[in-house]
Amino acid sequence: MLIIIDGYNLIFSVPELEKHVERNFIEAVRDYVISFLSQYRQEKHYDIIVVFDGTYSETSLPRRLVSGGIKIIYSKTGVKADTEIMNIASHVKNPKDVCIVTYDNEIKRHVKKCGCRILDPKSLYREIYDVLFKENNQKPSEPESKWKGPTEGDAKSWEGVFKEVTREEVDFHIKKTGLANIKKKQVQVTFENTCKNEHQEDSLPDNNTQYWIRLFEGLENNDQKN
Repeated sequence: MLIIIDGYNLIFSVPELEKHVERNFIEAVRDYVISFLSQYRQEKHYDIIVVFDGTYSETSLPRRLVSGGIKIIYSKTGVKADTEIMNIASHVKNPKDVCIVTYDNEIKRHVKKCGCRILDPKSLYREIYDVLFKENNQKPSEPESKWKGPTEGDAKSWEGVFKEVTREEVDFHIKKTGLANIKKKQVQVTFENTCKNEHQEDSLPDNNTQYWIRLFEGLENNDQKN
């Protein structure tokens, strides 16, 4: 199964994630999301694509990344992540095997017409927690309070400690610990349209918009070889 996630919609829809945005750089929260999605992927063996609005991302980042087995796309400047997601849903070969994670009504209406399944972000977050810990009948290697993030009291007590930390120091730490170990991936595979996109006028040119469709078809080919 392929899971396509509206990245920032997930972050801002799940309270356990959203509360960290005000106290941290959005990049740190984004890396955390990619981290637990990677663990979930290892358990369930799903293909996962996360789409983020490029407007809120560092300009130095490439549009297409692979981190921890998670495929990541940042929409091009001037193009919403919504458009990218709807483009993907319009071109998948087996929409019944595709699950779209979002609360956005416009996306839900479109992908439903394409035959894709829809899952709300809160349900996905809870399922991931259950799969990683409860289904394995084991406790997290770290306390659940840490998985869900610090309490408001904890945050206040640490606020003075970190308020002088610069962005350069954060970037250095991320690089040193390997959190930013991201590699580019390119796949050349043809594809065909299987669902009419009502927002076609907002789409990117063909050579840019459907990277993840080509990537997914490449994954299918690899699965067949294996």
